[in-house]
Amino acid sequence: MLKNYIVIFAVAAGTYLTRYLPIHYRERFETTGRLDEFFTYSSTALISALFITAFVSVPVDPEALLRGALTLFFVSLIYKKWRNLGLSVILGVGIHLLNGYVFDWFKNIL
Repeated sequence: MLKNYIVIFAVAAGTYLTRYLPIHYRERFETTGRLDEFFTYSSTALISALFITAFVSVPVDPEALLRGALTLFFVSLIYKKWRNLGLSVILGVGIHLLNGYVFDWFKNIL
């Protein structure tokens, strides 16, 4: 149980630091003219890190991997259609929730 809290704290701290540090060191980034580039890459890196930690768990659960893959497929379709990362993430959370209900329903009828 403690490991879960440590991981949640580490992800929260990493999320906070990726937003706080560029603001704190703004002068340094503005002199190089690469502040926008940093924000672009840090957002992508943050989403990638959260994706990997959320998608793969130990021990590997095939049902969770299937739910994640199905959700990822729909999130990819939503992003491809609207090119809006926020919308695709929000709808992805809802799709993941619905996948959970569908998977539970199938387990009950089988």
